[in-house]
Amino acid sequence: MGETRTGSCMCGKVQYVVPRDMKTAAKCHCQMCQKSTGTSNFTAAVYGIDDLKITGDLKSYTYTSDAGNSVTHHFCPNCGSKIFITNPTAFPGLALVFAGSLDDSHDLVPQFVVFNKRRPAWDGDNPDIPHFPEMPPA
Repeated sequence: MGETRTGSCMCGKVQYVVPRDMKTAAKCHCQMCQKSTGTSNFTAAVYGIDDLKITGDLKSYTYTSDAGNSVTHHFCPNCGSKIFITNPTAFPGLALVFAGSLDDSHDLVPQFVVFNKRRPAWDGDNPDIPHFPEMPPA
């Protein structure tokens, strides 16, 4: 796998390894991401699903997104920490890893923002990256 990054849940029962270089990173301000994180956004480090090597058991929860897609959150059944999201319709073959679950995310730089129309005024985003009012076309 070359250089890697590691991550885990709060309690450490779920751990993972991904390549050092991600495909991209993004922020989403949709209402479901706000509700699932308890803050204004979900910041995702995006990897190929096959590049995500997990140790430990996960539980999952699936819901329907604003765009009508099935989105599945994968999380630790012990502490509830979210590890990654899958959305086979919008992001086939990808895992959207919760940036906060990475052990070291200091160099993670989101490349774009989606559902910016739902970003609360109190949350500032980098104005130098693209901001889409909703999910842009694939």
